[in-house]
Amino acid sequence: MVCALLSLPFAAWAQDVSRDAMAGRMAAHDAPVLLDVRTPAEYRDGHLAGALNVPVDEVAARNGALGIKRDQELVVYCKSGKRAARARDTLQSLGYTNVHLLEGSADAWRADGRPLVKESPNH
Repeated sequence: MVCALLSLPFAAWAQDVSRDAMAGRMAAHDAPVLLDVRTPAEYRDGHLAGALNVPVDEVAARNGALGIKRDQELVVYCKSGKRAARARDTLQSLGYTNVHLLEGSADAWRADGRPLVKESPNH
């Protein structure tokens, strides 16, 4: 395991926030800004409480409208982590300096049995 970690670029693993740490911060009402970069349909199907939904392909275009300071802590997640990594890279290229990934993203959060908020369709 250590050998595998050493072969990854530093940024690939050093910036992840563990699910346990995130759950603890959420329980203490000390959560950072959570950014869910999945599709609106995936978001409606279950997301972390308080997460903003900005699909990964819209992150660059909508970054100014989010009202997030460039040094504010952001934790990004998607379904498995690939889109979250893309969004993190985009945000960092736009000058955001405190962007992290949620370890395991939404799939792992769900597999842990942690709570997700489901949106009701508008009628």
